[in-house]
Amino acid sequence: MIKNKAFTLMEMLIVLFIIGFILAFIGPRFYRTFFKTEVAVTKMKMSKIKNALLEYKQDMGHYPNKREGGIQALVIRPNVPGNEKWDGPYVDTEEDLEDKWGNPLELNIPPAKYKQFRFFEIISPGGESEDAKEIFVGA
Repeated sequence: MIKNKAFTLMEMLIVLFIIGFILAFIGPRFYRTFFKTEVAVTKMKMSKIKNALLEYKQDMGHYPNKREGGIQALVIRPNVPGNEKWDGPYVDTEEDLEDKWGNPLELNIPPAKYKQFRFFEIISPGGESEDAKEIFVGA
């Protein structure tokens, strides 16, 4: 009697079925957790920008406007009269002005879309997931 040390086709199919069954339950949970993390990182960035805007206002006496470069004025000194009061950069890099998906954050002064804010709104278009659609903060 010769002993065969190889796996049979049936054994391999059963193992593949079990692996596929396990991945069917774990995969969607991992995917949702991944997007929740990206949303959380974007919200943290937006909170950091909110604080930077408040510091900018404290130094300059107003929030950055379109003439000063908008949200870019948090990183680059505006080329306008009165810029000697600018004490930035207020955020570390221009990457801080993008959401986790690489989209530029939108700053509206005064708020254009979310009227519950009085002074400004920061909007991220979000990612591809349903959980990561438009994200916003403001003051």
